[in-house]
Amino acid sequence: MYINNKFGSATFGEDHILQALSSSPEPTSIYTGTEMTIQFANAVMLSLWGKDESVIGKALISAIPELEDQPFLSILQEVWRTGKSYSVKEAPARLIKNGVPVTDYFDYEYRALLDQNNQTWCILNTAHNVTLRRQHQQQIQEKEKKEQGLMEEMAATLEELTATNDELNSSLQLLAESREQMRTIIEQAPVGIAMLKGPELIIDIANPTILKIWDRHLAEVQGLPHDIARPELQGQPMIQWLREAFEKGERKTNNELSIMLRHKDGLREAIVNSIYQPIFSADNKVTGILIILEEITDQVLERRKSEKDQQMLSMAIDAGELATFYYEPELNLFSGNALLKLWFGLADEDQLDLSAAINSIVKEDQERVMAAITDALSEESDGNYFIEYRIVHPQSPNGRLVQARGKVFYDAKGKAASLNGTLRDITEQKAEEQRKNDFISIASHELKTPLTSINAYLQLMQRQALLTANTNYQDLTLKSLKQVRNMKNLINGFLNISRFDSGRMMIEREVFDLKELFTELEDEFKLRINSHQIVADLTQSLSIDADLNKI
Repeated sequence: MYINNKFGSATFGEDHILQALSSSPEPTSIYTGTEMTIQFANAVMLSLWGKDESVIGKALISAIPELEDQPFLSILQEVWRTGKSYSVKEAPARLIKNGVPVTDYFDYEYRALLDQNNQTWCILNTAHNVTLRRQHQQQIQEKEKKEQGLMEEMAATLEELTATNDELNSSLQLLAESREQMRTIIEQAPVGIAMLKGPELIIDIANPTILKIWDRHLAEVQGLPHDIARPELQGQPMIQWLREAFEKGERKTNNELSIMLRHKDGLREAIVNSIYQPIFSADNKVTGILIILEEITDQVLERRKSEKDQQMLSMAIDAGELATFYYEPELNLFSGNALLKLWFGLADEDQLDLSAAINSIVKEDQERVMAAITDALSEESDGNYFIEYRIVHPQSPNGRLVQARGKVFYDAKGKAASLNGTLRDITEQKAEEQRKNDFISIASHELKTPLTSINAYLQLMQRQALLTANTNYQDLTLKSLKQVRNMKNLINGFLNISRFDSGRMMIEREVFDLKELFTELEDEFKLRINSHQIVADLTQSLSIDADLNKI
């Protein structure tokens, strides 16, 4: 026991009290005065300070100078002044032990002992070294933090592939709560999920979705190494990828991976997205692999078909030298492919309103085009759009004649969302048709002049035959005149073809007997055809109202 001889009194009973304090297993000391003179310190407290009994009777800072820049003296002085005790948990204290600075943590109390006048006459200091306890708690917290990080990493991995599924995302946030809850989430996931354990990659969990992709029942694969449970993967890279993910601790992601899967008694080709995610233990060691698998065969094939169709359409458009256009009435935007923009004098990146595009159309066609567009977009329309018009702009001063075909597309509310279609340059086609019609018209008129002369000669010959009463000659001239009339009708037919192309086909209707028509045809064929017998067997007349020459 170490005590200042000046401290005791006969009434204090110090021997018994100090003997009890000296025997205490807890560090205990007593201070007096504003300088905190050490009046008593048991052996445990001296060991805690790293000092010996020579400090008894000294002021605290003189005895333990390393406490000078620490808060203990000011706290003790406040307790001495106010008489209010002070206690704290896990407070750091920097001390020098065996010449080495150390920082320990203590639960300590400064208890003010008051006299009959309520004045502090000493302070009882008790302390408990909690450094080891604090270190243990920190280790526990770090372990919990690692475990929490592992669970959060697994939740993030699942969320990456299933971001479009709100129900699964909300379920994944609860993954950290328990293994059973994690199993429930995995079972309900819309993507295939399996968990493989250990370096042998033994199948521990496999949800119904992945079992369907694997074409397996759970009892067939659970508890077996993955490569043994799925022999169809031999010769494919997936088994090696899983091993590398386990050995290296690195995630393996595959997008649109072609794979051969079991199907009934054989194999089928499939396309999948997959993630092989290593599972880490608390000490950061890989303990297994989480497989996330999504079959996208139908979606990819449909997309590829759509891309192929789009490519074929683009090739057809390019081969047909068609310009494509789209018009959005809500935004009043008009644009299309490069050929359309060239025809309308636009730059490749241009999008402009319809009125600006209309300005490239010749003025006499503008009102007609606007009316056709308005009609196609109206609620009463069938959505079809067809019109021919001319385009003229500074880059194409000679202009071009185009034929537009389009279709209106509607939104979910049935409102016209866009007018899409194609433009075809028919400038040369129309010019060629006009040249053909001009040729037919000129040729027809040129043929009529000699034919009129032949008709006049035949009429003279017919009159001569009548004068000479030559019946054979009369019959031949009559039939020749009919052939001349047929030739005239043929020429008129050429002219009618020209009129038909321009929308001006003429029909000259009259009532005639069909029996008489076939009788005339029979006589004409008999004169020209000797290899066959021509018979028109009509027993009764049949009147019709039609264009005789065209029939």
